[in-house]
Amino acid sequence: LDVRKDGFLPNHIPHKFEAGTPPIAEIVGLGAAVEYLEGLGMDRVREHEVSLTAYALRTLEERYGSELAVHGPSEPACRGGVLSMSFQDIHPHDLSQVLDDRGVCVRAGHHCAKPLMRHLGVAATTRASLYVYNDTSDVDALADALDVAGEFFAR
Repeated sequence: LDVRKDGFLPNHIPHKFEAGTPPIAEIVGLGAAVEYLEGLGMDRVREHEVSLTAYALRTLEERYGSELAVHGPSEPACRGGVLSMSFQDIHPHDLSQVLDDRGVCVRAGHHCAKPLMRHLGVAATTRASLYVYNDTSDVDALADALDVAGEFFAR
């Protein structure tokens, strides 16, 4: 590529189709993330995820029973640390706003999975994710915020 004040001349094929600067920062970041996880040990990461997911499923079941649908396998070892949930009478976007106001970070919507939402019979869900940086206090904060949402929406 030759760039001048009055115009430019593109490279010839195939060089003119090259994407430009590769995502160097992202590559370095990915390498650092891989090193971090290798340092923790992926078996330990999975063990923590399963344990925390089991705690979350148990806590939500004890507090809400059938009022709160937590979609996916009930066996923690058969799922990842993602809790996709819905109340029948609270829209997921409204629920996520109340949770956000309580400092609990979640996502709401169809999560780019509309066929799955149709299969589940819901328009959207509220999704919380658990990983190595979370612990049981985060699950408790989620459950407490769900209590506030229930009170707010006069359930």
